[in-house]
Amino acid sequence: MKQVRTSVARMAVVAGMLGTSVAQTNAPQSSAPSAEKKTWADAIKVKGDLRYRYESINDDSKRNANNDTYTRQRDRIRARLGAEAIVNDDLKVGMELSTGQADPVSGNQSLGDGFGKKEFRLSLAYMEYNCLGKNPNELRVFAGKMKNPFLLMVDDLVWDHDLTPEGLAFKSRWGGELASLLVNGGFLWAQERADKSDLMLYAGQTALRFGLNPKITLTVGASYYGFQNMEGYDVVDWESKNNSYGNSTVKGSVHGGVTNKAWATEFTPVVYFAQVDFGIAGQPLSLYAQELVNVDADKYDAGHLYGMTFGKAKDPRSWEIGYSYVELEKDATVGMFTDSDRWGGGTDGKGHRLSAKYQIFKNLQAGITYFLDEKKISDPGKETDYDRLQIDLAASF
Repeated sequence: MKQVRTSVARMAVVAGMLGTSVAQTNAPQSSAPSAEKKTWADAIKVKGDLRYRYESINDDSKRNANNDTYTRQRDRIRARLGAEAIVNDDLKVGMELSTGQADPVSGNQSLGDGFGKKEFRLSLAYMEYNCLGKNPNELRVFAGKMKNPFLLMVDDLVWDHDLTPEGLAFKSRWGGELASLLVNGGFLWAQERADKSDLMLYAGQTALRFGLNPKITLTVGASYYGFQNMEGYDVVDWESKNNSYGNSTVKGSVHGGVTNKAWATEFTPVVYFAQVDFGIAGQPLSLYAQELVNVDADKYDAGHLYGMTFGKAKDPRSWEIGYSYVELEKDATVGMFTDSDRWGGGTDGKGHRLSAKYQIFKNLQAGITYFLDEKKISDPGKETDYDRLQIDLAASF
């Protein structure tokens, strides 16, 4: 009996050293895994991409010293590195650095400048708040320098897809798969002026999306872009070359003996759009269109876009092809924010865009795009041809 008591005492001492009791050592152990404490790395997602591009441009409006047209060839890169942090269940913060200069619609950097280092600039810095939590409807509010909050077409009359507007915005979706209402809006600062009224954009967009059946979706809607304080104000030109990006101008302010250009009209482009998505031969097909009118312009106020994409370059060895036709009159919209590739950017042009993409493997894609355009269409005497070829190789992570 004394030996048994001694054994129990020894077990109690050992259990105490291990931080347990005898009863605990004999108790059944739970099979549930212990919860791991999350670190800051669990709340942050890092992503980026690198695109290498060969480009060939034939612009008949540009001539060399012998007054001959020429073909410009160049290689370019675009690199982006971004991070998104989850602050809590409903709040995110995102930031991104991109190659490029002050150009709001391009992150491209040309190679061949004596191996000089390339610039990185802040292209995104925003907060995103989910107002409805886990509700099936969505209402998200954004503040800062953000991704474009508006619904865009594959090719778009108003916006270059690389543009990241600044200010306050919201995106919302209401309804279900059969029918849903999309409502987006923005209160955006385009230019802060110290001694004059700021260049602002008050924008609203609404669309209806119908799931006609599991394979057919129809989206129709309209956008209102109310730019404020443009007529008579000096144009915003990141290149500092008195470039109005196609828009009509009048004589502007005089600074240091240089006569600048000022916008000749206000801009309130109203856009109507539609897109239908369905499948043919096992491949997705999208048909889309936009019609635009600047209700503040007296002439050169319209824009038209029609396009399609067939296939989807997403999975390895998948592909897609695309075509669009665009006509954008001189004062249809603000030229400095439109696609920077077609006819060299801006407004006052028309033409065709043909493209093809092939997904080599998961994170590597090859693409080719050809633009067959005419620029300066508002003046038949000055209208010139503009052709552009782009061959891309893009890797993402």
